[in-house]
Amino acid sequence: MASFERFEPVFGEVVPERSDPGSGLLRRCLFHVYASDSFHLTVHVTDFISGAWETILSVSQLDDMRDTVGIGGSWSEFLDYTVASLKSENVKLLLGGVERARLVSQKAKGMPRIVVNLTKMSDSSASEAMATLSLELFRAFKRNQHLQGETSTLSEPIGEKDKRDAADNQLERFSSGKPDVMAPSLDNRQDSPAKQSKPSKRVPAHRRTRKRGALLQDSDEEDG
Repeated sequence: MASFERFEPVFGEVVPERSDPGSGLLRRCLFHVYASDSFHLTVHVTDFISGAWETILSVSQLDDMRDTVGIGGSWSEFLDYTVASLKSENVKLLLGGVERARLVSQKAKGMPRIVVNLTKMSDSSASEAMATLSLELFRAFKRNQHLQGETSTLSEPIGEKDKRDAADNQLERFSSGKPDVMAPSLDNRQDSPAKQSKPSKRVPAHRRTRKRGALLQDSDEEDG
């Protein structure tokens, strides 16, 4: 049986259009489409100042709309097309007076249009709808932010993560005053045999002269 159990809320922005262009300045509006229960879809549109418009569509009403629009296929395919139309850039809010409005959307130019008739809400109901829209929009933002954080963590290269962890650990050791046992100490470097050079022995000058003179004397005796 068709239902809205897995329907994800849809948010969007729309610029109202009036049948009478000279009727005053129109503010941008936000719309919120969500499943109020398993068998009803609720649509709210508001500019947060002048009021809000609403409609509640049952499964049977949306199924009748599918026949009117002329989109074949299954129920889920029509629901996917409706969501894609609401998320597209081809969404309009047509004001037909003070009490009536229509939210018109289509997936792309030339494709079937989804037309939702709206009714102006009373002040108390409009305030509640605005509060619900604001809260649900904030929750959707937080969910999206959390998902982006998980995605960035999973996509981070392992090598980069290890380098970042090592840098954090080293910074923690420095801040806590604990010595790094893996780092070579200055004393060990000074005592290392590889780093020390043996001093060369210098022969006294008088010894070098005698030795050189003895060699010359031996040479003269051989000549004589």
